[in-house]
Amino acid sequence: MKLSEMREVLTAREIQLTKSLGQNFLHDGNQLRRIADASELTKRDKVLEIGPGLGPLTELLLERAGEVLAIEMDKRLVDFLRERFGSEFRLQPVGHSSTAPPEGGTPNFELLHDDALKYLQNEQRDWSDWKLVANLP
Repeated sequence: MKLSEMREVLTAREIQLTKSLGQNFLHDGNQLRRIADASELTKRDKVLEIGPGLGPLTELLLERAGEVLAIEMDKRLVDFLRERFGSEFRLQPVGHSSTAPPEGGTPNFELLHDDALKYLQNEQRDWSDWKLVANLP
Protein backbone atom coordinates (compact mmCIF):
# COMPACT_ATOMS: atom_id res chain seq x y z
CA MET A 1 0.00 0.00 0.00
CA LYS A 2 1.55 3.27 -1.15
CA LEU A 3 1.56 6.50 0.84
CA SER A 4 -0.90 8.07 -1.61
CA GLU A 5 -3.29 5.14 -1.09
CA MET A 6 -2.99 5.45 2.69
CA ARG A 7 -3.72 9.17 2.55
CA GLU A 8 -6.70 8.50 0.31
CA VAL A 9 -8.15 5.92 2.71
CA LEU A 10 -7.57 8.08 5.77
CA THR A 11 -9.09 11.14 4.09
CA ALA A 12 -12.10 9.27 2.69
CA ARG A 13 -12.86 7.78 6.12
CA GLU A 14 -12.03 11.01 7.96
CA ILE A 15 -9.48 9.19 10.10
CA GLN A 16 -6.85 11.26 11.82
CA LEU A 17 -3.94 9.41 13.39
CA THR A 18 -4.09 9.30 17.17
CA LYS A 19 -0.89 10.10 19.01
CA SER A 20 -2.15 8.40 22.18
CA LEU A 21 -2.32 5.11 20.26
CA GLY A 22 1.16 5.62 18.84
CA GLN A 23 -0.22 5.38 15.32
CA ASN A 24 2.35 5.58 12.54
CA PHE A 25 1.80 3.80 9.27
CA LEU A 26 4.77 2.32 7.47
CA HIS A 27 4.30 2.62 3.72
CA ASP A 28 7.78 2.00 2.33
CA GLY A 29 7.62 -1.33 0.51
CA ASN A 30 11.32 -1.96 0.97
CA GLN A 31 11.07 -1.52 4.74
CA LEU A 32 7.97 -3.70 4.91
CA ARG A 33 9.79 -6.47 3.04
CA ARG A 34 12.82 -6.08 5.33
CA ILE A 35 10.60 -6.62 8.39
CA ALA A 36 8.93 -9.64 6.77
CA ASP A 37 12.29 -11.04 5.62
CA ALA A 38 13.86 -10.58 9.07
CA SER A 39 11.06 -12.65 10.61
CA GLU A 40 12.15 -15.66 8.50
CA LEU A 41 8.59 -16.95 8.22
CA THR A 42 7.48 -20.28 6.84
CA LYS A 43 4.01 -21.72 6.41
CA ARG A 44 4.56 -23.56 9.73
CA ASP A 45 4.86 -20.28 11.65
CA LYS A 46 2.23 -18.57 13.75
CA VAL A 47 2.54 -14.77 13.87
CA LEU A 48 1.18 -12.22 16.30
CA GLU A 49 0.92 -8.76 14.73
CA ILE A 50 0.18 -5.87 17.06
CA GLY A 51 -1.36 -2.80 15.47
CA PRO A 52 -1.83 -3.81 11.84
CA GLY A 53 -3.10 -0.32 10.96
CA LEU A 54 -4.13 -0.36 7.31
CA GLY A 55 -2.62 -3.81 6.77
CA PRO A 56 0.42 -3.50 4.46
CA LEU A 57 2.58 -5.66 6.74
CA THR A 58 -0.36 -7.97 7.40
CA GLU A 59 -0.59 -8.68 3.69
CA LEU A 60 3.04 -9.82 3.57
CA LEU A 61 2.64 -11.90 6.73
CA LEU A 62 -0.41 -13.69 5.32
CA GLU A 63 1.59 -14.61 2.21
CA ARG A 64 4.43 -16.10 4.25
CA ALA A 65 3.05 -17.48 7.54
CA GLY A 66 0.72 -20.34 8.31
CA GLU A 67 -1.36 -18.33 10.77
CA VAL A 68 -1.64 -14.62 11.60
CA LEU A 69 -3.34 -13.12 14.63
CA ALA A 70 -3.62 -9.34 14.28
CA ILE A 71 -4.74 -7.21 17.22
CA GLU A 72 -5.95 -3.68 16.44
CA MET A 73 -7.22 -1.27 19.06
CA ASP A 74 -8.75 1.33 16.71
CA LYS A 75 -12.26 0.30 15.65
CA ARG A 76 -12.05 2.52 12.55
CA LEU A 77 -9.05 0.52 11.35
CA VAL A 78 -10.68 -2.80 12.25
CA ASP A 79 -13.58 -1.84 9.99
CA PHE A 80 -11.17 -0.99 7.17
CA LEU A 81 -9.20 -4.22 7.60
CA ARG A 82 -12.44 -6.20 7.48
CA GLU A 83 -13.25 -4.57 4.14
CA ARG A 84 -9.70 -4.81 2.80
CA PHE A 85 -9.22 -8.50 3.45
CA GLY A 86 -12.81 -9.47 2.72
CA SER A 87 -13.45 -13.03 3.82
CA GLU A 88 -9.81 -13.46 4.80
CA PHE A 89 -10.37 -12.62 8.43
CA ARG A 90 -12.12 -13.59 11.62
CA LEU A 91 -13.33 -10.70 13.74
CA GLN A 92 -13.54 -11.19 17.48
CA PRO A 93 -15.32 -8.62 19.64
CA VAL A 94 -13.27 -7.04 22.39
CA GLY A 95 -12.90 -9.45 25.30
CA HIS A 96 -13.95 -12.61 23.46
CA SER A 97 -11.78 -15.63 22.84
CA SER A 98 -11.20 -17.34 19.52
CA THR A 99 -13.89 -19.28 17.72
CA ALA A 100 -14.11 -21.15 14.45
CA PRO A 101 -13.94 -18.96 11.34
CA PRO A 102 -17.23 -17.95 9.74
CA GLU A 103 -18.30 -19.76 6.62
CA GLY A 104 -16.24 -18.46 3.71
CA GLY A 105 -13.46 -17.13 5.96
CA THR A 106 -9.92 -18.39 5.88
CA PRO A 107 -8.60 -20.14 8.98
CA ASN A 108 -5.13 -18.55 8.86
CA PHE A 109 -6.13 -14.95 9.75
CA GLU A 110 -7.76 -13.79 12.92
CA LEU A 111 -8.44 -10.10 13.52
CA LEU A 112 -9.13 -8.95 17.06
CA HIS A 113 -10.47 -5.56 18.10
CA ASP A 114 -8.77 -5.25 21.45
CA ASP A 115 -5.98 -3.65 23.46
CA ALA A 116 -3.07 -6.00 22.73
CA LEU A 117 -1.47 -5.65 26.16
CA LYS A 118 -4.71 -6.43 27.99
CA TYR A 119 -5.48 -9.28 25.61
CA LEU A 120 -2.06 -10.87 26.09
CA GLN A 121 -2.31 -10.55 29.87
CA ASN A 122 -5.70 -12.26 29.94
CA GLU A 123 -5.35 -14.83 27.14
CA GLN A 124 -4.56 -18.30 28.42
CA ARG A 125 -2.48 -19.43 25.46
CA ASP A 126 1.01 -20.84 25.12
CA TRP A 127 2.81 -18.21 23.04
CA SER A 128 6.15 -20.05 22.96
CA ASP A 129 5.77 -21.14 19.33
CA TRP A 130 4.55 -17.74 18.05
CA LYS A 131 6.58 -14.98 16.41
CA LEU A 132 5.86 -11.33 17.14
CA VAL A 133 6.13 -9.21 14.01
CA ALA A 134 5.08 -5.56 14.11
CA ASN A 135 5.94 -2.00 13.20
CA LEU A 136 5.80 -0.61 16.71
CA PRO A 137 6.85 3.02 17.29
